[in-house]
Amino acid sequence: MTIHLRKSNAIKISLEEHQWKQISAPQRIKSGCQEENVIAFDIYDDQYLIGFAMVKQFAKDSWFLWNFAIDRNFQGKKLGYESLKTLIDIMKTHYQAKRMTTTYTYGNEIAKGLYEKIAFVEMDRVEEADCHEVNMMISL
Repeated sequence: MTIHLRKSNAIKISLEEHQWKQISAPQRIKSGCQEENVIAFDIYDDQYLIGFAMVKQFAKDSWFLWNFAIDRNFQGKKLGYESLKTLIDIMKTHYQAKRMTTTYTYGNEIAKGLYEKIAFVEMDRVEEADCHEVNMMISL
């Protein structure tokens, strides 16, 4: 199996209802895809659309992993790990990324485990009335 990324302009995958709360709303993703400093990707294995990733540049060589999800029909098969590794390689090779950051919401142990396995490290926590997130970073 080989993971391929193709540029996208909207999220097209299926998620469980609770998982939609872990990423931006589809309309926000669609409008974000139009921003100059944003790149979105559909993620494919050899033949199927399996996921979605969206990154936003915030400095010359630094990118924020804004949205990342694997289609509910393909979860639990280590495709998140392979997809994120492929995304990072593309960002390093084609966009000269030296650093990526991301966040996950408290309680999302699957995201936490995936990011830690890839080598993201916790930087700090946001604890506000409407936001409970952990900020993470990886040097590339």
